[in-house]
Amino acid sequence: MERSSPPAVCLVGLVASLTLAGPAAAAPSAPPAVAQGLMWAVWLGLGLALGLAAAFAGCWWVLRERVAPRSEWGPYVITSLVALPVLAWLGLRLPLPALLIALALVIWGLWLVNRLSTRVRALLDDRDHARAEAKRAQLNSERDALTGIYNRGALRQRLERLAEETWQDKRPLSLLYFDIDLFKLVNDSLGHAVGDECLKAVANVVGSELRGGDVLGRLGGEEFAVVLPGAKRIHAIAVAERIRQAVQRQCRVVGEEVVELTVSLGAAEYLGPEESIDALMDRADRAMYLAKDSGRNMVVADSATAPTRG
Repeated sequence: MERSSPPAVCLVGLVASLTLAGPAAAAPSAPPAVAQGLMWAVWLGLGLALGLAAAFAGCWWVLRERVAPRSEWGPYVITSLVALPVLAWLGLRLPLPALLIALALVIWGLWLVNRLSTRVRALLDDRDHARAEAKRAQLNSERDALTGIYNRGALRQRLERLAEETWQDKRPLSLLYFDIDLFKLVNDSLGHAVGDECLKAVANVVGSELRGGDVLGRLGGEEFAVVLPGAKRIHAIAVAERIRQAVQRQCRVVGEEVVELTVSLGAAEYLGPEESIDALMDRADRAMYLAKDSGRNMVVADSATAPTRG
């Protein structure tokens, strides 16, 4: 339902009523000035009543039972259509009663228009609220509950989309995997509460080192990943080294505990559509474990690079 439909239909009806009132002024008789003015008022009231009846018929057709029951405006439409010929006949003989009845119909119609508009506004507000809640729920389902960054599923979805988009745009893409060194020792010696604070601290530090289009996610436990659209292998190595230094420098103390955190990182460049996303993730993961096995707190990059495209 479009937001502007009900008010627009009603306004069209009101404009139509004024148009209908014009031809009615050309009454064939020539009564005195007061009677002639009264006849003008009668025909104007009849035109307004007819316009409102048309407006409510339009509202009924557009909204049906989605906003309010048909009984909200159905009786008015029927009453107006029945009363109009009676009032037209009565207006030629008893203009003042006819005018009062026509004005009563107009007032009733305007009250119903206002009531319907209020109902429509409330319905639209409820719809906007429901959309906001749905969007919030979707965002929450994509986020890691502890760190607030993307979870594994959401990060993979963005990796798949970015891999397709960057390849179509003839731009490179790289993936980083990194792991907090000796994290189990932190949990065992200082407790899981301190371990959770370490995870959040690393996520914040790494996030501050990334560009706007980069995607940071937590894969699970102490493992993280970063998608780097537009980055070739050499650039991914530079970003990984910047992350490594930032974590070592800024995560020496977390809360009141001296933890001296470091991370080991693996980098892999996307080779193109012939390579599956699982293969890309596996190469980054193997590079990360090679960094851990080689002494930790270092960056290791997979040797494969994407072919040059014209």
